[in-house]
Amino acid sequence: MRRLNRIIPVVPAQAYKTYQVVSPRSTHWRPATCEEAACGAYERGWKTLIDETTERGQQQAHYIRKLSGRRFREDKHVEGLTAFVFEPGQKCFGQHEVPLERPPLYFVKGGDFRGNPLGTPPRQHRRGGDWVEDFAEHQDRLNRAIEKG
Repeated sequence: MRRLNRIIPVVPAQAYKTYQVVSPRSTHWRPATCEEAACGAYERGWKTLIDETTERGQQQAHYIRKLSGRRFREDKHVEGLTAFVFEPGQKCFGQHEVPLERPPLYFVKGGDFRGNPLGTPPRQHRRGGDWVEDFAEHQDRLNRAIEKG
């Protein structure tokens, strides 16, 4: 995982609020076919390069040739390398997901990326407009506090 570069906060985590809009995979996504997901490999075909000098490569090549059920041609490359070229219109080897037609979830949580030291329970807004209004009111309170000094 790539490390994030974050601005070093000037106040402790408990002084922050986190506004979050989420669409969890478990409730807002479903498995999909290559066609539903507009998979490029499905639409245009693809090439997989396998190193048959390794045990793993031999297993992969065996699977493609004998078990995959996909249409392909083989192109031999440098010693031990085989390119399997797959025709368009067939299932790729990946797994796809598409979003369900569900609105996202709108949360306001205590703290920031460092945590929620006060243990403030998250608040879930039922409507996006309420979440936006909460955010605007919070920003207004911050601006007034800055103006006061």
